[in-house]
Amino acid sequence: MPEHRDVANGRSYLIRGNWSCIALLSLLIALPTLGQSQEIPHLLRDGEHIQLVVDGSPFLMLGGQARNSSASNLDDVEVVYQTLDALHANTAEIPLSWSLLETAPGKFDFHLVDGAIEGARRHHLKLVFLWFGTTKNATFSYVPDWIKRDRTTYFRARDARGEEMDAISPFCDAALKADQRAFSAIMHHIREFDGQEHTVVLMQVENETGLIRTDRDYSAVATHAFEAPVLSSLVAYLEANRDHLTAPLQSAWKQSGYRKSGTWTELFGDLAPEAFSAWCVSTYVDKVAEAGKQEYPIPYYINVALINTGAARPGEWPTGGATFHVLDIWKALATHIDIVAPDIYRTDFPEVASAYNRADNVLFVPETGFSPYYAPYAFTTFAENGIGFSPFGIDPGNSHNDADPGYEQKSGDPVSTHQSIAPVGPASSLEENYRVLRPLLPLIARNRYRGTLFPIVLGMYRHEAIAIPMGDSLTAVVHFDEKFVAETQAHRAGGIIVKLSPDTYIVAGEGFHVEWSELKGVPRNAEYLSIEEGTFDGDRWITKRVLNGDEENTTLPLRRPRILQVRLDRTLK
Repeated sequence: MPEHRDVANGRSYLIRGNWSCIALLSLLIALPTLGQSQEIPHLLRDGEHIQLVVDGSPFLMLGGQARNSSASNLDDVEVVYQTLDALHANTAEIPLSWSLLETAPGKFDFHLVDGAIEGARRHHLKLVFLWFGTTKNATFSYVPDWIKRDRTTYFRARDARGEEMDAISPFCDAALKADQRAFSAIMHHIREFDGQEHTVVLMQVENETGLIRTDRDYSAVATHAFEAPVLSSLVAYLEANRDHLTAPLQSAWKQSGYRKSGTWTELFGDLAPEAFSAWCVSTYVDKVAEAGKQEYPIPYYINVALINTGAARPGEWPTGGATFHVLDIWKALATHIDIVAPDIYRTDFPEVASAYNRADNVLFVPETGFSPYYAPYAFTTFAENGIGFSPFGIDPGNSHNDADPGYEQKSGDPVSTHQSIAPVGPASSLEENYRVLRPLLPLIARNRYRGTLFPIVLGMYRHEAIAIPMGDSLTAVVHFDEKFVAETQAHRAGGIIVKLSPDTYIVAGEGFHVEWSELKGVPRNAEYLSIEEGTFDGDRWITKRVLNGDEENTTLPLRRPRILQVRLDRTLK
């Protein structure tokens, strides 16, 4: 019996002879449906505005990432999904281990992939798969055994003393080809298995790439490349974007007089080892991504281990990763990577988020701490026009050891880097934030890039009010209920204001109240026309209560998150 493979749909159909008219008519009726489902998840760019589109509509991710080992057992994955349900999340981040998928060269086992997709569908979750391939936290811990054992074919990076490291050299062509083959096989399989239902909406390529405990690869082939001229196409990109480069890269290049040719040291001085590492690592990762895109071109991203407080030189953070120092080199060379996404475990979360929110890069936070300190930064992420927020290690019983990134962290963060201390359940700070964010997502999606989204987050050391200009001669003055004490389970106040018009606002969150200060005329607060507590069903506002009398105020108590629609009388002069 002949088989017909529909390459566009990734489906196979058995074609029988002597079709009946009814069967033929049924097929013709079905064809438009197949065509409509061909719009795979993608990024829609409109000038500097970027949307993640899934099944024809903008999609924002309220996520949670499983611990590294959870995906090796589908029972553990099911627990992750149940936890995400309790958190009101809509997206799961699940690792895929190269060592488990390709135990022998060219022999693949996709049952964990299929099980994760099927489980996500049962729980009505979207999926982000994390490809732990050549690099996981700047090491090769997830490559198959047959690669680890063959040190000649799959040669390793070397440090300045010439000693082998626990990382594959980015100049190892054999490892690159093996990773390309594996990643393309996975993407082909996902397309076959999920190309119509679009459960998988993003792919992470590698994990926190770079090299640790060295400023660059000192293998013979790497050293030869380091001493060779800088790639002319990279210099051309930097020249074309000179006025918009990150400050560290621009400063280093400026000191050379903006040379257009020469070695890495001649062009970039002290930044040369990290810039060189960014070139070779981004080139490697991009070639892996390119192989996957040929099979299933949904959006791909990389996650970035940031430079933490007190770190002095590359190697104390993964050199060659897309840190702020060398972000522009990644944007120049990794053209098959759609998003460069920071893993933010730092106290300056808003500043980092802003740095990665660029005209050529939409903000996505694929990892952050699972603790009350970080939970309200979900509001910050979406107010910065981000497409997703996802704390790491949401599995029940998470511990610091399970979250150890594998290299030393030097951070002033009062809640340790990658540490998870928040309980999962109704009392969780993340659950309360996601509970009010989930029905707001369509409204937030419509208001991205309009300047009408305003985050509210209680400062760490202060209990001071904050003033947020709303435009139209109005300022929202936010007062907080309680101080936040780090390293405890105390909730941290946070929320968001969405401006619908000069006199109508949606206010959501917990732990604060708002006064609406008029900026013209005599000093006064705007009067209320109405305050309603409610929620959204899609685009439709549903009123639950009308607040008046003693409750005629914009108050959102701590541990009692809610959504208010506030209408102000702006007619007084």
